[in-house]
Amino acid sequence: MLKKKILQFSLKNWKVIAIVALAAIVALKTRYDYHLMESAYTAMIESNEAQIKGLKEIHKQELEEKRILMENYMESIAAIEEDYEAALEMIDQIREDKKGKYVNKFNQDREQLIKDIEETFGIQYVP
Repeated sequence: MLKKKILQFSLKNWKVIAIVALAAIVALKTRYDYHLMESAYTAMIESNEAQIKGLKEIHKQELEEKRILMENYMESIAAIEEDYEAALEMIDQIREDKKGKYVNKFNQDREQLIKDIEETFGIQYVP
């Protein structure tokens, strides 16, 4: 008898029952979709944080490499400056030696000095 009454009630109110069932399905589907969107959002945030962390590490490494290159560059410049100063001193010493040699030739052997000038510059001495 109870089954008969349930069947009659169901046949009489089938539209209401269908609407309630569909509303429940829509509510469950909405809740499931919301859960999926929340999971995707969380995964995206974690991915972005991991990318930022990786980029910061890469930036840190690049800064360290730039620092090392700058130190090497400064050391190279210092070595070049030292070599330049040594070369200047050597040139000054050679210049002083040649000057002394030519002063001696001028005072002692002018003919040899004239020959040296003619050979070096390709000119002819005219007294």
